[in-house]
Amino acid sequence: MLTLSNVKGVGKATEKKLEELGVNSVFGLFSFLPRKYIDLGKPISVLVAEPGALCLLEGRVEKVSEPSNGGKHSFSVSFSDNLADNKVYFVAKFYNMAFLHDGFEIGQNYRMLTRLSKDLSSFTVVNPHLEKVDKISKLEGIFTVYPLKNVFPQGTFKNLVYSAIDLVNEERRQGKLDVVNEDFVRAFSAIHKPTSIEEAENAFDRLAAIDLALALQIYKKSKKSSQKHRKVFYDLPNFRIDEFLNALDFEPTPTQMKAFSEIFDDMTGAEYMSRIVSGDVGSGKTVVAFFAVFVAALARVQSAIMAPTEILARQHAEKFARIAKKLGINHALLTSSTSSSERSEILEGLKDGKIDCVIGTQSLIGEEVQFKKLCLAIIDEQHKFGVNDRAKLESKGAKDVLSLTATPIPRSMSLTFYDDVKISHIEKRESAKTNVTTVLTYDLQEAVNRIVSGVKSGRQAFIVCPAIEDAEGFESYSIERFTKEFLKEICILNHSILHGKLSTEEKNQAINDFYEGKIGLLIATSVIEVGIDTKASDILIVNADRFGLASLHQLRGRVGRDGSPANCYLHSGKSTEQALKRLETMCRSNDGQYLAEVDFSMRGAGDFLGTKQSGASLTPIFGLKMNADVLYYAKRYSEEYLSGESLDYLLRLTRGSKQKIDEFLQALEQVTLKS
Repeated sequence: MLTLSNVKGVGKATEKKLEELGVNSVFGLFSFLPRKYIDLGKPISVLVAEPGALCLLEGRVEKVSEPSNGGKHSFSVSFSDNLADNKVYFVAKFYNMAFLHDGFEIGQNYRMLTRLSKDLSSFTVVNPHLEKVDKISKLEGIFTVYPLKNVFPQGTFKNLVYSAIDLVNEERRQGKLDVVNEDFVRAFSAIHKPTSIEEAENAFDRLAAIDLALALQIYKKSKKSSQKHRKVFYDLPNFRIDEFLNALDFEPTPTQMKAFSEIFDDMTGAEYMSRIVSGDVGSGKTVVAFFAVFVAALARVQSAIMAPTEILARQHAEKFARIAKKLGINHALLTSSTSSSERSEILEGLKDGKIDCVIGTQSLIGEEVQFKKLCLAIIDEQHKFGVNDRAKLESKGAKDVLSLTATPIPRSMSLTFYDDVKISHIEKRESAKTNVTTVLTYDLQEAVNRIVSGVKSGRQAFIVCPAIEDAEGFESYSIERFTKEFLKEICILNHSILHGKLSTEEKNQAINDFYEGKIGLLIATSVIEVGIDTKASDILIVNADRFGLASLHQLRGRVGRDGSPANCYLHSGKSTEQALKRLETMCRSNDGQYLAEVDFSMRGAGDFLGTKQSGASLTPIFGLKMNADVLYYAKRYSEEYLSGESLDYLLRLTRGSKQKIDEFLQALEQVTLKS
């Protein structure tokens, strides 16, 4: 394998300097990516230039000072900015460059690459690299800027990178590095030596795709190593779905019926079930889950439904009770609030097989919970659980896994990450798609007044804030700030506060009181995103621009769940253009799948890979943004190019990034199933 000593211009002294930048290999030199590009054909105005950053300016000489008699022989030139609409001036100061003085003439136009200093209304540059506009020879093309921490001059480092690229290309030509995919080298070449900004952007996307493809190959290798072929078969003679359908008090939708069929085929197929049921808020995913429980019970094996919150588990148990009674399925609810005596009885029933189905929270994965024959695990809002939580439940015997998610999966994500995981898409009934009216408002007082008025008239409402407490530099409304500023309005209402810092008992009390209608207003953080099914009619999301579309849609799904008219008020303070565009999209659409696609195209895969709400998710090794194009090409690279020796070589190249890849795969596991 090539080493840094093979690169032209790298001696021992240079190698030590490279180590200061964290560069220890030829691959490390390749992957030390530019921080910024400057198009030397497109100067900008001093009014928009970033202070301290390299920028390209263009100006007309207005005045030239006489050189000083001091040691530095300094002089200054006053320029008018050619890119400003009105007359704007900046000053170029020259030190130890007196030989340039006589070359400046009033009226000449110069282009200069430099760093700008701003002081109130004055703009200054020092010793700029400059050329006359009509005689450009060096200040053309694309200038790359690296984060070099003053270890190397920009030009010196670029020459090292170019030498490394030439070396690898030569090795490839001689057939010594034919295992390295050509696109891999071409992507790096275009990133370090682009002929246009567009070429650089495309190269970054290609590199991101290769980066992601590498992680995908590792991911799929781990999947292939797991056992998928069924060893436990269900005994289902003369199965008839009519029995289940007759136990329902409604007619299933076409997509629910399709999911019933898909799940039955999975559970009677040659491989263990690995399926996601993806559906909008209120689309009826739980009924699909109950069907799987019914199939398991008919085969006289056990199933477990794990929900992220106690209230959600309780709601599932209440809904299932009506169906289970008609079908003769013995079930139980197991949570941290279950009494000791009842808990002992449930544990005994699971162990001896008298209980067919248990519904609960993380209590289900406790060591004391043992099953006689657990075969089916159903995980609700599966992205709320860690990989280990699900693995513990599966280790108790469940090889068939069904996950439910109300966060629709963008098509490009589905095609890339879930080609070995089956997905059932559940659609809402037509009558339930438009009962919530969404309004964007900038007047928080008016929105609060509407909420208060509704609660006074007997309606229930949520007010959601993006944080619990105020923090330095945090301009949004926290619950702390909101309750102080609107104390007069909310103190007259029967209300509670709910957030993650409360104890389990306090959270359950607040949710239960709201669920039972004892209080009319619940002020909360996004903890209400899942796990609460009430008769609330109104929701106000304060500083809604702080949330992603997926979360906003989930929050909006907390109201109007009985089909009656409901309102969602999206409050926005100071927002970026993109944030406002997201909120306007929310107001136009109640279609969760459409919103997921829009959110992904605007912000990347952050919501879907378990990364932060703010900003796009990043590829594991190079930390590059993902978008739909990156996902498409990652799948193509993964299938067509990255295999055998090529994959092994890249794995060796990136061995220092193993931790990053492992962390990425763990995030990926947050939204997939263990096959």
